Amino acid sequence: MRSVRAWQLALAGYVVLLGVISGLAYARGLPLSVLSTPYLDKVLHFVLLGGASFLARRATDDARVPRIGLPAGPVVVGIVATIDECAQAFSPTRTFSLGDLAANLLGVIVFGWLGRSRPRSHRGD
Repeated sequence: MRSVRAWQLALAGYVVLLGVISGLAYARGLPLSVLSTPYLDKVLHFVLLGGASFLARRATDDARVPRIGLPAGPVVVGIVATIDECAQAFSPTRTFSLGDLAANLLGVIVFGWLGRSRPRSHRGD
């Protein structure tokens, strides 16, 4: 249980970091170099939302969504990421991008899979 608590604290800190990044993006406070480097925006979407998915899967101790059996943590991250990306279509300072949404969801899937619990192997001495 102690391990799950550590993952929950890590996830909470990470959510704060993502909130700061999102706030800076809405306030146009992100460095322009991030936006001008080809594909860096997509890589950041993949890694940042993927990181949230990884931490969420660990923090929820691999809990599952009833009836569909998918891991709850990554599902919640994917839903929130989709809502956030779609909401950007209504903001004068942001733009909706299918590419960003795809990078978000791909990161959620890949890092969510990497965050799965694996049985411990016992090494014979």
